Amino acid sequence: MITRRPKRNPDNPKQRFYYDHWFRGLPVQQHALGPLIENYLETTLRVLQHTTFQQNRTLAFRLDLRFPQAMPVGPVHTNNACLNDFFYALRKELDAAGTKYTTELRYLWAREQDASPKPHYHLMLLLNYDAFCSLGSFSPSHDGGYELDNLYHRCVRAWSWAIGWPLDGMRGLVHVATNKLTGQPYVYCLHRDDAATFAQVFYAASYLCKAYSKPIAQGIRCFDSSRR
Repeated sequence: MITRRPKRNPDNPKQRFYYDHWFRGLPVQQHALGPLIENYLETTLRVLQHTTFQQNRTLAFRLDLRFPQAMPVGPVHTNNACLNDFFYALRKELDAAGTKYTTELRYLWAREQDASPKPHYHLMLLLNYDAFCSLGSFSPSHDGGYELDNLYHRCVRAWSWAIGWPLDGMRGLVHVATNKLTGQPYVYCLHRDDAATFAQVFYAASYLCKAYSKPIAQGIRCFDSSRR
């Protein structure tokens, strides 16, 4: 007997399921426990295309943001206000860096929650490569905090401020995602006309588009992007 695969998400019929391993000629990460959401793939493609149109070189990287295990479940976990606070704080950090070149913070994000009582976030961040060309050291400062001027430490400080957690307790809460096949971090220099790297960035970002573990039935936004 042939099992029919649903075309729509039963938790939100406006969302179309996607089962192919290629989307408009680009590779995507299909998840073993379910399909991707086509609407999210379309948004991802739009944001990446717009970003490469706006700037010649882009630093693209995947981050995972988590809450501390020691943090009690509370109101901060019931909505995405902390993520808005993260982007606000990160913009402040980028401005404080005082680089010669300015950068617009463009992004994609996904909220996920499976068996854990708290959600977590997957992000794809897109910055002007002329302003920031690397993440720098992932290790904490000598005092256990994250006080360096590199981009990774700025991301950690932004998440620390957003969730109200001390810097010396932030180890492991801001994770640079890696390709499980190669072991390499999802960090790229994306040139405007580099189709091969564009495909790699889209593949990395497509992980955010999977339907699995998205708490859509809770009535909470589970995916969004920058507008400009």
